[in-house]
Amino acid sequence: MIRRFVRQRYGSVGLVVALSVLAMLELLSMAARGAEAGFSMATWAILVIAAGSVSRDVSSGALQMILSRPIRRTHYLFGRYLGILASYALFLAVTSVLTLFVVQVVASQAARGAVADFSASALAVSAGQAFFSGALQGAILLFFSTFLPGIADLLGLLLLYLALNLPGASKEEWLRNAVQTARENMLPSVAWNEVLRGQGVLGAVTGRWVFALTVYLALAAIVFSRRELPYGQD
Repeated sequence: MIRRFVRQRYGSVGLVVALSVLAMLELLSMAARGAEAGFSMATWAILVIAAGSVSRDVSSGALQMILSRPIRRTHYLFGRYLGILASYALFLAVTSVLTLFVVQVVASQAARGAVADFSASALAVSAGQAFFSGALQGAILLFFSTFLPGIADLLGLLLLYLALNLPGASKEEWLRNAVQTARENMLPSVAWNEVLRGQGVLGAVTGRWVFALTVYLALAAIVFSRRELPYGQD
């Protein structure tokens, strides 16, 4: 399932072109601002990779063929998720190597004065931060993809962000507190650059991230296991 997902994604010319453009923009951004600035385009990359991860197989009829074999739905589902992570990690790795190569090798000595200070360790931390942040987004998209058609899972993710951010401006204190609590547990913001350097590894925020990731994957498994799949095209 992991290999199939990676082949699907990187076998699509359109997706490869989109990821290549994002990688080039990432390279230019980090060359100008430095590795400490992080992967600013990584959020778009995980959206491109994870969108429609399950729903496209359902609508095309491929999922029905796959499940006719002796394979459990949960094996398929978590294989898709691990495929998302593998595809995303590949994007981050290639972008990191390309960025490091361009900045450290290709750029002339004179040109290096025009780029920010760079180090492989700082680049690795930025890539790790992007990976773990994207892992949660990938789990959310996987969950929505189990019951929403096409790439409507992107809309589901957008609505989730809006639902957990817009009410925060309400005058009602109880509503602001409820939304803040929900946001901290459903969309925890972890300072991964500090965690990856060994600070707060077992902190409360990291625990909430693990909890949220587990909940989204568990909900995805429950919904997908109980869903009645249509046959043929939707």
